[in-house]
Amino acid sequence: MIKSLVLYSSITGNTEKVAKRMADVLRTEGHDVAFVKVDEKTNVDLLAYDLVFLGSAVHQWLPTKMLMNYVKHMLKRYFSSGVIAPSSPIRPCKYAVCFCTYSGPHTGISEAIPATKWMKAFLEHVGFTVLEEWHTIGEFRNSEENSTKGRFGNIKGRPDEHDLAEIEDRVIGILNALKLCKNETSTRDDALKDITKTDSLEEEQRS
Repeated sequence: MIKSLVLYSSITGNTEKVAKRMADVLRTEGHDVAFVKVDEKTNVDLLAYDLVFLGSAVHQWLPTKMLMNYVKHMLKRYFSSGVIAPSSPIRPCKYAVCFCTYSGPHTGISEAIPATKWMKAFLEHVGFTVLEEWHTIGEFRNSEENSTKGRFGNIKGRPDEHDLAEIEDRVIGILNALKLCKNETSTRDDALKDITKTDSLEEEQRS
């Protein structure tokens, strides 16, 4: 069982829809899931989890102010405690996915990429291996023009069930990849034990 965290910031509900589908899939697959919407008091230690999904709505090409404040708070905490070190050593079995929802009425996905890159930089500083970055189209709430005449045409009602089904498939794909990784690690560990055992027997015979 993978200990998972879905941590997100949502303004109009688009990102929350995606986050909830992620959590539902993780639970269905039998994993322990913490589901947290970021607020002013959020103080979640990411390192307590094996797999982190960190997500936000996109506002002016970046995550929301709420999520950015959480990240800045955690950066101070991790720096002061020595968690973040030069070269940002990769922590074994700590994986993450960055995700966002966006409307992209002016320049499309170019408006969303900086947001997930910002989140990725934070996670990598902590030592997570960021497996993927996901960008899901969402309706521009309270703006008919931006929801119907932007770069993606009519995006009213999105993320819709098709978008959420794609998220579901991606989460399952990540879990399958980590399952294979875990199996490979177990096989390698067993092989190392066998080698060590053989070396010990040979040493005893020589003595």
